[in-house]
Amino acid sequence: MRVGERYSKLLEVASESSSEKRRELLNEVTDLFFDSQDNQSPVETKLFGDLIAKVAYELDSEVRKQLANRFSGGEAPRSLAVAMANDSEIGIAGPILRRSTSLTQDDLIRVVETRGHEHQMVVTQRPDVGEQLSEALVVHGDDRVVASLVSNQTAKVSDETFDKIVDRAAKNPDLHRPIAERKVISPEHLNRLYTIVEGPMRREILERNAEFTEEEVERAMRRAQTRVAVVNGTLPADFEKVQAEYNKQKGSNAINRSQLPSLWRNHETTKFMIAFADLTGLDYFQTALLFEKKDIDTMAMVCRAANFERALFVTIAVLVLGNEGLSQAEVLGNMYNDVPPEAAQRAIRFMRLRATVTAQAA
Repeated sequence: MRVGERYSKLLEVASESSSEKRRELLNEVTDLFFDSQDNQSPVETKLFGDLIAKVAYELDSEVRKQLANRFSGGEAPRSLAVAMANDSEIGIAGPILRRSTSLTQDDLIRVVETRGHEHQMVVTQRPDVGEQLSEALVVHGDDRVVASLVSNQTAKVSDETFDKIVDRAAKNPDLHRPIAERKVISPEHLNRLYTIVEGPMRREILERNAEFTEEEVERAMRRAQTRVAVVNGTLPADFEKVQAEYNKQKGSNAINRSQLPSLWRNHETTKFMIAFADLTGLDYFQTALLFEKKDIDTMAMVCRAANFERALFVTIAVLVLGNEGLSQAEVLGNMYNDVPPEAAQRAIRFMRLRATVTAQAA
């Protein structure tokens, strides 16, 4: 059908007063459009889209649902696709948002920014989610939307956007599993997740570390070295004084790892944290958080990677746990032995590098 004939048919639809007759005519014109789609010029396609969108939005929503399903499998006139993608009814917007190839990444970003979580959820399921669209979904979506995005293995997510995703995972366990199971993930982000999760998932993450190539590891290390971390806390009041004292003792070989338990027992907390951080390669804030959370699993990994003696780790762990740890010495010792040294070394490299602190929050 030539463009003039289609235009006349659409005018016939527009002038028809009977809703049922307009529906029938609209279906007829749509059939004709599909039949001649391969021979249409861009001008013809745009004209059809503008007119069909105008007529469709003068009819009831059921008509638009039918159109959305018919045009969801491929290219639709862009003006029609954009109109339906922004429809407030997800039954109309959904099929277009999920599959239509007519929508650009910018079109989808505008939908994500202006529509609700139902529309965003559908967008996360597309096979062509680009980095900018992923960023918009993380910024404007809730955690359910973010989990769906991460579960989409074809979605492209930048390192900066994944930083935000892992930050959110620290507050919502529902994000842990989707992140851990993502196939395309950097060693840095996977090991940041290790410090957040608990239980069997930690072992899964340690095992996945073995999958990374040396090139991937080196790239993650370079990024971690330049990443700025802002810590929500301040250094203790005696930090500078104790740091200077520790450095002096270290320079004269007057302090070593065997003195860590004594520092803890004597309540020399700042020096203990400085010494533990120095001896393991962590920073002060990572160390303080580790002991504040009583994260014994990670302590075992850190001590194993730093070649602490098993007995020293057990002593430190018992001191941290207090009365609870007195009866668990054997269990703690077994925990230390269960950490594969190679896996601990791989994981600790990222802990050492990812939190190079260049600023502190007031």
